[in-house]
Amino acid sequence: MPDGRVEAFSQIASVALAEPGTRDPELKYVQGFLQRFGYLGGNSFTPGAVDEKTTEALMKYQERNAVPSTGSFDELTRDAMTSARCALPDLDSGVEFSARCAWPKRALTYAFDVDSTDTTGTPEFEAVRNSLRTWAAAVQLTFTEVTSEADPDILIGWRPANDPDHSMVGGTLAHADFPPDCGVVTTNLPKPVHFDDTEHVWSIGAAANAFDVETVALHELGHILGLQHSNVNGAVMFPTVSSNSTLRVLQPDDVAGVQQLYP
Repeated sequence: MPDGRVEAFSQIASVALAEPGTRDPELKYVQGFLQRFGYLGGNSFTPGAVDEKTTEALMKYQERNAVPSTGSFDELTRDAMTSARCALPDLDSGVEFSARCAWPKRALTYAFDVDSTDTTGTPEFEAVRNSLRTWAAAVQLTFTEVTSEADPDILIGWRPANDPDHSMVGGTLAHADFPPDCGVVTTNLPKPVHFDDTEHVWSIGAAANAFDVETVALHELGHILGLQHSNVNGAVMFPTVSSNSTLRVLQPDDVAGVQQLYP
């Protein structure tokens, strides 16, 4: 694709389909994906083989990503794995949970720094503000915009794919972090909401081969509030996002999760 844009997880797209017991060196890309997103741990598996641990990891991935649970690297699984998605893991060392932890306060501050190269002006900032308003309407939280020099709780911006605090290389759209007591990216403030401005095109609204800022921001801000990925296909907190589409309304699963954290 032009201008450095890439297809999501293109190495996985070329891996041959494989049933349990299959050996193929190219399966290392599938296993790397499963490791990256929390399904396959450490050195407990045989590289390049759909062994018992890899089969279990594939089944767990399939169960959480609206794919029939076969334990095989089949066509539907390959399609799911080559969809653009959030850079944060789905599981924490194989453990499932939907709500991680909450902020100890109900009034948060945020700031913007680097804007996207894909837009004229900064309409992407207003798209993020809209996402903040959506979450604030669901729970008793307030978000106040400040300057980046004012020690905000959340710092929002567009970064290279190889963002040093959390890599987005290879088909992930963005990353955030969880509240201070349970972060996985940093233990310090401000908490990041970073969009990959190298490998993807950003739009305001649905546009061919581009991703709607407000849709992705709504998802990433759910992490900032303490929500993990959902296994409910169609929820804002489901890990994958389609180009040329919008999802700007919280779904029942999203509302239930955030109201559990902030009753």
